[in-house]
Amino acid sequence: FDFTGYITGFDPADLGDRSKLRSELGYGDDERVCIVTVGGSGVGAGLLRRVIAAFPQAKERVPELRMIVVAGPRIDPESLPSHHGLEVVPYVHNLYRHLAACDLAVVQGGLTTSMELTANKRPFLYFPLRHHFEQNFHVRHRLEQYGAGRRMDYDDSPPEQIAAAIAQEIGRDVDYLD
Repeated sequence: FDFTGYITGFDPADLGDRSKLRSELGYGDDERVCIVTVGGSGVGAGLLRRVIAAFPQAKERVPELRMIVVAGPRIDPESLPSHHGLEVVPYVHNLYRHLAACDLAVVQGGLTTSMELTANKRPFLYFPLRHHFEQNFHVRHRLEQYGAGRRMDYDDSPPEQIAAAIAQEIGRDVDYLD
């Protein structure tokens, strides 16, 4: 680990060919995969609910959308709303592989996940916790240095705005710094 706490020496090439990885994970070439994850605590339940509320409008805008919401260990998937075509799961083994294969991720704004997405050059929306110093300053600064991710404010992002952002960002070619 380096002084910031993330694993050094991460090489996205270790994940192999993205098309092959998508096939191994069961993602079709004809779908746009969006992974939504907020980490291991229960603090992200509100964001999950809001993104789930955005799903029907996002699906209208992106008919090939496949959204997988990872509840994590502290959020009961049964406590979250559901929509036809939306997948809500408690856990995904080797989540980093799914994030490397996705067309878009929606995340809370933690350093490790956002840097994995940056290293794999995947588009993502991130919603830093309002009073979380690291997410609002250190992570944000680092992502800005790489030109990575699209920062969104939870309080200013109703479901309609999240749906529009999903449609704009999904599958977008990114040019983050290595």
